[in-house]
Amino acid sequence: MRFGELIMLVHRYCPGCGHINISKEVEKQLIEKQGILIGSVGCSVALPELFEVVDAVSSAHGRALSVATALRRCLPDTLLITYQGDGDCCTIGIGELIHTILRNERIVCVLINNNQFAMTGFQMSATTPIDIKTKTTVNGRKESYHGIPINVKLLMKQNPKAKYYLSNSASKKGIDLFKEQLKEALNNDGFSLLEVMSPCPTFWGNVKKSYEFTLEQYEKKIEEEEHYCACLNGCDN
Repeated sequence: MRFGELIMLVHRYCPGCGHINISKEVEKQLIEKQGILIGSVGCSVALPELFEVVDAVSSAHGRALSVATALRRCLPDTLLITYQGDGDCCTIGIGELIHTILRNERIVCVLINNNQFAMTGFQMSATTPIDIKTKTTVNGRKESYHGIPINVKLLMKQNPKAKYYLSNSASKKGIDLFKEQLKEALNNDGFSLLEVMSPCPTFWGNVKKSYEFTLEQYEKKIEEEEHYCACLNGCDN
């Protein structure tokens, strides 16, 4: 497989999937930096097989950061990138995520957030927004019953040394931003998490609607951050 082609990879994802361009950039950086990919269970489960010119290892569902931590102990100077979805990282693997943040492990985590468990059939994840219908929230996610969605950035603030980045894969601007953020994250001394808001056309049954929803959620996250920063400086809400 020649660098940049990823023909098999493109055909493993659904048409219009937000993973495609992000995966390509991750592979590019892994090749240049001679790093190791730690994959997990989800839509990207085949990446360790498809990145033929990259050292890679697969992990159990939600355990990519634990595997990466073990590799960090054995290979202190090697670049390590975990590639995970929100169901894997923020739901099944939430314990691993919390403790990786607290230890500030020198690991880069690429979190593809499409707001649900996609590969397993579109169930609610920890990031599913309120009122969104999934296979396990047929009437929509309700705060009184399912709780509120997790805020990854606020979770990252448990350790001020950990670095958080936000981008999206639903626009060229968002993808270009991710590329810049990834290059910066690779040079950080501690834990870096890149949350990429990503469209899932198969879940929505409509490519346009999927991309619109993703950009809407991306803008909401930016607004939430602005509100949070304002409250730190003193506000009534």
